[in-house]
Amino acid sequence: MVNKNIPKDLTQNLINKKELGFNDNAFKATTLENKIYAIPFASSLPVVYYNMDLVKQAGWNKELPKTWDELFDLAQKINSLNGKSGVYFGETDTWLILALSLERGGKLINEKGKVDFNNKAWQETFKLLSDFHTLAKMPAIKRSEAISSFYAGNLGILIQTSAALTQTEKSINFPLKLSKFPGVQSGGELPVGGSVVMLTNDKNKEAALKYIYFVTGEANAYVPQYTGYMTSNLLANAKLKDFYNKNPNYTIAPSQIELMGNWPSFPGDNALKATNTLWNYAEKLLMGTSTNYEEIAKQAQEEINALLP
Repeated sequence: MVNKNIPKDLTQNLINKKELGFNDNAFKATTLENKIYAIPFASSLPVVYYNMDLVKQAGWNKELPKTWDELFDLAQKINSLNGKSGVYFGETDTWLILALSLERGGKLINEKGKVDFNNKAWQETFKLLSDFHTLAKMPAIKRSEAISSFYAGNLGILIQTSAALTQTEKSINFPLKLSKFPGVQSGGELPVGGSVVMLTNDKNKEAALKYIYFVTGEANAYVPQYTGYMTSNLLANAKLKDFYNKNPNYTIAPSQIELMGNWPSFPGDNALKATNTLWNYAEKLLMGTSTNYEEIAKQAQEEINALLP
């Protein structure tokens, strides 16, 4: 959008951003070439949802997993329960896949404008995608079916966006606990999700900015209370102390706010096709169509780079 001169440069309007309740980290995902083009409104980060009944039945009597190895271990224990599945990983796009690489310090696009899936971060990412099938025995079902299974109490662990929390709570009859996205390494980040666009013209731009300041300011405290999204405004967050005390699951996403980074995208006119290509290859590993993660990474790299400018 910046290349097409669509968004307004808001940098000069945010000189006093700390007084407005934001730290510099909040704008990492909305800054390009040192210019701020958007103000955080409703943000989400990847988290892990646990059915605590199944966790208990599986004999897991320690802290919830902090590493992928621990999570796979717990998933295997839940798999052993009659009629239950351990874990499901996946959105219908590449957001969670990118999270696996970014948490390792990986990048989607290198300095040559291409993908490089041969580096350590991406090789580990493709191996993890395969491990969900080979180690954790992730069921080969659609995401919508996995969510229904989780709601019904037949799936123990669901990895997805924090934005789904409110809907999940309304849909289940078991104790739910959220935890941080596992395995974030030193220097790693997590891609932030969520966006709202306001369209205006020069005549109404001051009124538009006034409204944006309002909804992204202290009034933003209403966002977590009625959705699963989190506020990135520190002033709004301070008003949520009682809400967080009563609803501790809503503190998990904000506890990762220092890890909040860009949700990178592919360059060029074939960006959507490249995104779908990455997802299709990742799905082969997740569903068990292939277990050769190195070959899948190689094929994905070749096909995606052919699409990029």
